[in-house]
Amino acid sequence: SIRGVSMAGMQPPNYQNAMTTAPPNAALSAFVGGPDIFGSLPEILVTQEFAMIELCGIEAKNRYRVAAPHSPNYTFLFAQEEGEACERICCSPCRRLTMNLHAGSDKLGQVMLTMEKTWACPMIPCPLLLHPGAWWLFCPWMAIAYKDGGPQFTVKRNGQVLGSVWDPPMPIFYCKANSIIRDAQGRALFECGPNSLCDAGMCCPCCADEVVPVVSITDRKQVATITRAMLTCTELCTKTNRFTVNFGSVTDPDQRALIFAAAMLFDLQYWEQKD
Repeated sequence: SIRGVSMAGMQPPNYQNAMTTAPPNAALSAFVGGPDIFGSLPEILVTQEFAMIELCGIEAKNRYRVAAPHSPNYTFLFAQEEGEACERICCSPCRRLTMNLHAGSDKLGQVMLTMEKTWACPMIPCPLLLHPGAWWLFCPWMAIAYKDGGPQFTVKRNGQVLGSVWDPPMPIFYCKANSIIRDAQGRALFECGPNSLCDAGMCCPCCADEVVPVVSITDRKQVATITRAMLTCTELCTKTNRFTVNFGSVTDPDQRALIFAAAMLFDLQYWEQKD
């Protein structure tokens, strides 16, 4: 293992040479620095880190560790949020942010992927809208949320746009969460979901997994899966999430990166635990 990375069974070409002649960060770059930043793994595990400041009711910058599911303690990618403190603390579901994905186990590693989120708010479960007393609060919220067409993640690598993930607006009483993955030319490739905002995994995450299918736009066949695991008592108390991205039949490195970005947007919009 190399500074939080298990290379067993997934070594890139010339890995042994890189391991013996280069420092740890260079060996990491050999693994994640190729066309596929996930090293051709069929599935990855993303675990959110706990921040002590959140016990005080203050939204912290999100941090995530990316590992292989069979080696959860060996982090080979690390995601760190960057953004404005005022937006994060006062209106965290809607905030603008940049999520940088670094090689290695901390933010000192090379940035392998950048995801930029626009200002926009998530959908609200429709049962909340059935109470007239809530209209004065939620109707302005929804007008602000989708004034620019819904949240969007722009995904870049080395400054080049790979594509985007868009959370489109839906009818008020549709009560669904979904997102559209588009390539650099704006063509729709995949859809994540739609999933009900009122299912067990969304409303009671300590009782059930939340499984989000990723389907091809062209033939509507499922090609990948994003799964938020049922929360443990510790995760429920510390307001952290843990989810897997199974890339299924998707082998194109750019499309795999976009599916990962879709999972991150889903977590920020719908799974992030609020006070």
